[in-house]
Amino acid sequence: MKSFIITILLALLITPIGMEAKKKSKKEEVPQLLNYPSATLSEYRLHGGEVVIKGRVLANDPQIIKSMEGRISAIMRDYIVRKEKTTLFDIKADGTFSMNLYVPYPMFVLISPLTDVYACPGDTVDVTMDTTKPSREEGVILDGTGVSGEVSRLVNKIRKTYCDFPTRDDIHKKGPDSLIVWRDVQVACLDDVVRKMNTGLPELEGCSPLASDILRTYIVSQHLEHICRYYMLTDMENIDRVAYWQQFFSFVSPREKYLLDNPLLMISGNEFFFNYVEYTIMRPIYAGGAQEYIPFDYDPTIAKTISQEKHIYRREFRRNVMNELQDKLHLSPTDFSAQVSQLRNIFNSTEWHKDQHDLIADDFAATMSVITHPELIRRAILTYRDFIKENEIKVVEQKPMTKGDSIFKRIIEPYKGNVLYVDFWEMSCGPCRATMLSMRDEVEANKDKPVKYLYITDDTPEQCKSFLEPNNIKGEHIHITRAEWGYLQEKFQFTGIPFVVLFDKDGKQRDNATIQQLLEEMK
Repeated sequence: MKSFIITILLALLITPIGMEAKKKSKKEEVPQLLNYPSATLSEYRLHGGEVVIKGRVLANDPQIIKSMEGRISAIMRDYIVRKEKTTLFDIKADGTFSMNLYVPYPMFVLISPLTDVYACPGDTVDVTMDTTKPSREEGVILDGTGVSGEVSRLVNKIRKTYCDFPTRDDIHKKGPDSLIVWRDVQVACLDDVVRKMNTGLPELEGCSPLASDILRTYIVSQHLEHICRYYMLTDMENIDRVAYWQQFFSFVSPREKYLLDNPLLMISGNEFFFNYVEYTIMRPIYAGGAQEYIPFDYDPTIAKTISQEKHIYRREFRRNVMNELQDKLHLSPTDFSAQVSQLRNIFNSTEWHKDQHDLIADDFAATMSVITHPELIRRAILTYRDFIKENEIKVVEQKPMTKGDSIFKRIIEPYKGNVLYVDFWEMSCGPCRATMLSMRDEVEANKDKPVKYLYITDDTPEQCKSFLEPNNIKGEHIHITRAEWGYLQEKFQFTGIPFVVLFDKDGKQRDNATIQQLLEEMK
């Protein structure tokens, strides 16, 4: 009896110790965002409209304000369908500026070269640039009405506090194995931020529910973008890329609801986020097999070929992408970011096949078979409608001449009747200089033909002399003011350089032609 009692007592003493050990060995659960979304995101809230962006430049010297002409612009990037529009601000003598900017849905807009602002239809955004302050960070002040004002006022502080990633981290140079270890640290940081958001971020105290949702979504999107960026930079030679991709992004599925399968990303992410996600996590979009185009009308010969041979056609390819993401990364079959990536892929391809209308229509129809989110369907249809109007329906609209039109007309007038190769460049741009060097043989070979090579820059002749003369860069070198450069950026809608456009002998811009083809047309 005594031994029995001792046994019972020992069991009672040992059991809690064993249970505690088991509890400690249990894997920590992945934190999920709580009270998220906290706002009701109605369909109409995702629609487009105009937002008023206004501001002023504060300066002690009126010449500083004058020098800002052509320098400040609003760059709107519709990252769902990869469309970009640059609109230049007209800076008045007193330093004020204003515009009504159309955005297809609430989004971040770059006020170049100052800062990002949040632009929500129906709101007003105020941007103050105080040039008397010692730094741009101190000199740029954001304000406004509604959600635009709330998010714009807070986004820079939120970014600095919760998304301040090392700028000189070279982990991608150390190889795939080191990157996995680094990834685990970054995912732990992401989880820690999620826990902080669940207890309440002090910066968001007093925010409206929608503004809070936008900023919280922005934070997690920046963390995922950071991880994807270094994956893209890492050398993946001599490894099984599919297996490594599957291993590296295994952390996404348990966090999918807020990292990827999240409609709030539409109004909280940005072009860079979706770009990195598309080319990393959504790699099957670019790693699939050959695609075939099926003509719209039935053809017995093609039907026979299809029955005898195995081809991957566009609709099957789009579905295979979603299936592979589900099978290998365990993502939802209707993952929101996967659908966005499919749309970005198709609308990117339209830029390369503008004159192949049937092929584009076939791919658009195939892509729509995997799009289920109502707002993505709406954006896709509206964008495809615009594509048809711009490329298939030959409607000539009489538009008033802009400052950019006048400037460019003056530039090309002396070369009327020639094919024109127009290259926008700057001395600070290495790829610009490399392009000019690579063009030297062509310029020399065509020197007696009706083609002119125009190199346009806002640098002075003195700044360019050290490069142009020693390297024997021939052609027509045109130097314009910074303000004129800004108006031409707005006319041609470019932000990056080198930027090249071609014109035929009649002065018509030709996007899908070569110099040789345009010269052949003149014979």
